[in-house]
Amino acid sequence: MAQGLVALVPILVTVLVLRVLFNVTSGILLPVVDPALAHWPVLARALLSLGILVAALYLLGEITSRVVGQRLLNLGEAVVLRVPLVRVVYRAAKQVVAAFQGPGARAFKSVVFIEFPRPGMRAVAFVTGGFQQEGQDWVTVFVPTTPNPTTGFLQVVKAEEMVQTGFSVEEGVKMVMSLGALVPERTGLDESPAD
Repeated sequence: MAQGLVALVPILVTVLVLRVLFNVTSGILLPVVDPALAHWPVLARALLSLGILVAALYLLGEITSRVVGQRLLNLGEAVVLRVPLVRVVYRAAKQVVAAFQGPGARAFKSVVFIEFPRPGMRAVAFVTGGFQQEGQDWVTVFVPTTPNPTTGFLQVVKAEEMVQTGFSVEEGVKMVMSLGALVPERTGLDESPAD
């Protein structure tokens, strides 16, 4: 079930985004196309608008993959980075996208258990980073909500308070999305906390 959900969510998001783009494109193109093609059925005119949208997206992708397109993107980014509030949001969004993108990117490094939401309870968490302060190792972890792991809580914990699970990131995501029904055999709970 979890794999089906993982496969379905990107498709639904894609359909929703394309539907919004189609409605915007139809709103812009149909008034232009209608007078010339008034004798065409509404469905045919809508399909023509969709074809123009697909062609425009393809051309945009081709343009941005070329040197001129990269220069235009860099110019647009330079303009965006001059607007105070927008600059902060844009940089944060760009860093989040970079964390999940590219061959070397690893948004989640490992799966651990931490005490959350109160002492004595354990939650599945994904290690996202770490830092050292005053000689103490701290780890940033993301505690996802179930069954939707795209929302959750960012927690900062001492490195020695985490318990390594031995799960792969994929196994951790499956466990969260299945509401705990798909639990790998090794849990790491019988081990002492990580050093």
